[in-house]
Amino acid sequence: MSEEEATVLGFLQGNPESAFGRKEIARKAGRRADYEENPRWADAPLNALVDRKLIEINESGHYQFKKSR
Repeated sequence: MSEEEATVLGFLQGNPESAFGRKEIARKAGRRADYEENPRWADAPLNALVDRKLIEINESGHYQFKKSR
C-alpha cells in the first residue's frame, strides 16, 4: 500500500460513519501543500482502494470506509 493510499484509508477509517467527496478527501486527508500543488492527488489512491474493496462508493458518489456486512 502506498503512502497516499494509507493516508486516505486512515482518514476514512477515522470517520467510519461519514462519506466524503473526492475533493473533500484530497483537501482534508493530506497536507495542505499537497492539495495546493495538486488538488487531484487523492484520485489514484481512491481508485486503488475501491478496486481492492477497502472502501466503497455510496449512492451519492461519496467515498466511505467499507462497513462489515
